[in-house]
Amino acid sequence: MIKKHLSVLMLFTRSTLNKFLLIVFVMTAAQSALFAFTFQSLSGSGRFGLDTLLDAVSPQVICAVCFLMLCALMCLTGCEFGSKQSYTLSRLRISEKKVFLWQAVNNAGLLLLFLAAQISIIFVFCGIYTAHYPQPQAAVLVFYANDFLHNLFPLAETSRHFFNVILLLSLAITSACFPARLRRGEKPVSFFAVVLIGVLSFTRSKGNIGLDVWLSIVNILFSIVSTLNVWKEASDEKIS
Repeated sequence: MIKKHLSVLMLFTRSTLNKFLLIVFVMTAAQSALFAFTFQSLSGSGRFGLDTLLDAVSPQVICAVCFLMLCALMCLTGCEFGSKQSYTLSRLRISEKKVFLWQAVNNAGLLLLFLAAQISIIFVFCGIYTAHYPQPQAAVLVFYANDFLHNLFPLAETSRHFFNVILLLSLAITSACFPARLRRGEKPVSFFAVVLIGVLSFTRSKGNIGLDVWLSIVNILFSIVSTLNVWKEASDEKIS
């Protein structure tokens, strides 16, 4: 029984891993090229701050585009009706509810890795800058001053960490609901709403605890509604 569940998880992983790595590669290459060009341009004008450099690079634009690509990958995985993936699921004889749960787990892993990749890229940029222009705590200061970076890694702002966790889980759940809603000819409104909240949250200002809590509650409600709809309509019978 455990092997069947692991097989479902591995099926989703194999379906998404190479495409996910391609998205991360595109994001890394595009941001690195912009960073190198901007760093060289600013170096000719004398000393400059790390915040000035990253503001000029604007990594949030490329990150947002790649984030939307990842969202498309997550929601479209499982929509290949009549494909090899559907055939494999039918042979495993796993219920639709359990398929939904394992797809949500896979999506959560992709989102967590995407976030870790973007933070790592920024830290590499910070390391390159400080190697040329030594500045104590430059990375910490820029993660506090820059709204995009602060939203990625909110430092000591607990409410923003809480919001990020809820957003990640909500995206994972609503994107896993997407194929089931599509099969029934329904519009996955909750998924698009959570994605919109995620994109707009890239540049939200810091220190707004009330908004963090309110948006977290909204995301939780979208996730609950999506899950209940799928759970109510999904069959405990095996996928055939």
